[in-house]
Amino acid sequence: MTDLDIAQANRVPLPGGWADLRPVCDITERMRRPIKRLTARLTSYPAFLEAIKEAQEKGTAEHLSADDQLKIAASIGDAFDVLQELQDQLVVAAVRGWSWDFAVTPENVLDLPTAALDELHQVVAPYQNALNPNFQPDPDPASPTEPSSA
Repeated sequence: MTDLDIAQANRVPLPGGWADLRPVCDITERMRRPIKRLTARLTSYPAFLEAIKEAQEKGTAEHLSADDQLKIAASIGDAFDVLQELQDQLVVAAVRGWSWDFAVTPENVLDLPTAALDELHQVVAPYQNALNPNFQPDPDPASPTEPSSA
């Protein structure tokens, strides 16, 4: 599902069930904070960030899939665990409810059938850019901090 409009509520079919996604504007700061924290932790792995950048430059897609990111992170030690936790937190933030008979929590995400969780990771990936802090330097010369690329 690559054409998901994260500005709208969506019901997505999953292997063995479904999930209702909230629009990104309904995601609270309480849901976003763990995503920001984990994203900041990933920036402490420059090798991971460089590998992601190189893969994006070589590929045709602007953003890598959740699976592609995990493949890269797997070769960079702890980055794999941080990325998996980040992907699970994206599920918790984006999913309003699902067809399983337990609440949407970080712990319960791990109780989803593997195929459903893998699909959910892919489906909620577009939320990541909308919820992540922007760590890029500000190219505006009037910016209080000079761009690092200048």
